[in-house]
Amino acid sequence: MPPTTGAAPDRAERDWQTDRMDASVIVVNWRKPELTLRCLASLAAQRTERSFEVVLVENEASPGSTDPFREKYPDVAFVENERNLGFAAGVASGVRVSTGDVLILLNNDAVADEAFVDALLARLRAEPAEVAAVAAAVELQGRYRPADDGRPADLTSHVGAVWRRVTESDPGAVALMNSTGITVLHGGNGADRDWLVPTDRLRRSGDDEPFGFSGGAAALRRTVWDAVGGFDDSFFMYYEDFDLSWRMRLSGFRIVFEPTARVTHEHAGSSGHSSALLRFHSLRNRLLTTLRNGTVRLLLLVSARTAGRALRDALAVIRSRPADAYLGGAEWWRLVRDVVALAPRVVRTRGAASPAMRSRRRPVQRRFWPS
Repeated sequence: MPPTTGAAPDRAERDWQTDRMDASVIVVNWRKPELTLRCLASLAAQRTERSFEVVLVENEASPGSTDPFREKYPDVAFVENERNLGFAAGVASGVRVSTGDVLILLNNDAVADEAFVDALLARLRAEPAEVAAVAAAVELQGRYRPADDGRPADLTSHVGAVWRRVTESDPGAVALMNSTGITVLHGGNGADRDWLVPTDRLRRSGDDEPFGFSGGAAALRRTVWDAVGGFDDSFFMYYEDFDLSWRMRLSGFRIVFEPTARVTHEHAGSSGHSSALLRFHSLRNRLLTTLRNGTVRLLLLVSARTAGRALRDALAVIRSRPADAYLGGAEWWRLVRDVVALAPRVVRTRGAASPAMRSRRRPVQRRFWPS
């Protein structure tokens, strides 16, 4: 790996000379040093003959905030952003300083299996150039029992209100999947494929293509990232991987799944399982993603569902039950302002799509959207 450097605030630059790496692993940290150190330790333990570098993006960097990482991992490259740019722009700032032919994205609250990097790179090398990305197998950290098993409930440990996290030694506890890529739900929602499927019941092979890759654990060809445009910086967090996967599909590329590339993930370790931040960005970015990539019919459907959600929230407030609202009134106004401000640029990129991309909108939706 190249020597360590610190980028100037909100800048992405690299001031050393190095041979091009096989891969660059991009990790974004925001106020979770204990999780990020664990992630970096798993990358330092990788078993591979291929060359790769680690680029750590420190969002909202302060004096000394990267010192714990520099002391333990002096070969890591650093990007120090003065502001919290979010995941999408944070990854983009890391990509700009990276040198690898392949970009590997890994959440800072994930721990990679020792064969993770090697498995992703081997799969990409074995595939034709039309394969733009490889989704990894992501398992939830910990072990779980059904939430309705009669035991006292600890709501902070519920996952999807179906499973309850228990100790590793608890009889009958099982491991659960977090993701095998991204799938599409009714109405255009993006979701983790195989979410909460017990790992011993998973029957996925490398031939099972997801709609998209999860930004938490995946490998992407740099050439495709550059050609398709990478993450939309304005998304901040959530749906940036869904949007890019969609653009890849519309550009004629494929996305595959590699079951031997494995990580364990402390789900929402950085953002919370059901925070207002998660809900706001999911709603906003789903709408913008569909505006950029979807058919008019799908855009109308997603817009109607969003409007219906807003109406239900307004009725909850009128009935003096604000706790039942998905978003508060101030958040809804912010969502409307954001969409109005960002829509013109998104519409321009939609209009700039090539005839081939426009012709693929319906076939892609027919293949991956539920009927």
